[in-house]
Amino acid sequence: MVIPASGASEDVARAIDPEVSGSELLPLAVHRDPAVRAAVAARADCPMGALVSLGHDASLEVLSALLSNPRTPSSVVRRLADHRDPRISGLAVQRLRNAFR
Repeated sequence: MVIPASGASEDVARAIDPEVSGSELLPLAVHRDPAVRAAVAARADCPMGALVSLGHDASLEVLSALLSNPRTPSSVVRRLADHRDPRISGLAVQRLRNAFR
């Protein structure tokens, strides 16, 4: 069982709050709790630099959220298509295939 980092539930709430945006999301994008980073990665208004940075995250939850975000740069999606975990690489390959339909 993973015990959430201190204050993580409040930080998840901040990460999904539409009033929190832009540069306010950047500290949340490097939060130690992957649930917070995943919430940021899923946001359509996530700063581009954070999307690129989150593409290097070790958490499968974060990478899955990133691949579900339509604003994630194609360069990040292409790199994730070579991910060692087949769940992530499969999601990335599917997204790349859908982009050419």
